[in-house]
Amino acid sequence: NIIYKTKKFYNHIKRLILDFFAKFIFQGGIIMFYEPSKNDHGLSRNPFKSCTVPRVIGWISTKNEDGTDNIAPYSQFTNLTFDPPLVLFSSNQNVIGDRKTTVKNIERTGQFVYNMVSYDLREAMNRSSIFKVPNGYKDKFEYSGLTKAKSNLIDVARVAESPIQYECKYIQTIRIPANDTLATVDVIIGQVIGIHIADEYILPDGKIDICRIQPVARLGYFDFTVVNNSFEMAPPKVDDPENQRLVDKGLEGKV
Repeated sequence: NIIYKTKKFYNHIKRLILDFFAKFIFQGGIIMFYEPSKNDHGLSRNPFKSCTVPRVIGWISTKNEDGTDNIAPYSQFTNLTFDPPLVLFSSNQNVIGDRKTTVKNIERTGQFVYNMVSYDLREAMNRSSIFKVPNGYKDKFEYSGLTKAKSNLIDVARVAESPIQYECKYIQTIRIPANDTLATVDVIIGQVIGIHIADEYILPDGKIDICRIQPVARLGYFDFTVVNNSFEMAPPKVDDPENQRLVDKGLEGKV
């Protein structure tokens, strides 16, 4: 009986050791799991935003109610579809629990501009995130050291130094309540009705030289990254030529 119990204990320990090595060596380590509603990750900083990366920075310019120009960065920006081209960005409430000026301006005027943030514009983008413009400055463009350019189709200033800008028509707002006032979010959807691309970044084959632009993207915490390399990987081909044409149009933008 003693021998049996000793053997059983030995086999149990052996299984624990084998399981440990299976997880740690063959599966790349033990994976942490936590529930965001419980915030039980045990880390010094919340990891959520650092796990959804990189995120395009939507540098959004709008027209203020007094006629001055506003600009602010939003790190949750993306395309929705391409025909017609739709974009969206989300805006949390500001530090005093109110909806942000950008959201109010868009809903009032029905217009906004997306300005691409290149690496050269990173400091100006960061300055434009200030909650309130200090006394002595007309607006955030001036405070951030930016040059204004007129749009072709809407009455909103563009960032002249930005390599790419979208003129956008407001479609709708989706307001989503959260666990506190700050986290409550307004999702703004807009249709791109005009696109500006600096000629110097258009390659002879008709593609945009994104790596030369070096767009800045958001990571978690106070961290950012920059797109300075890329690789091409085409999806598997489909048998039907017409279906392949649609694939090329949708995924590659081929015309």
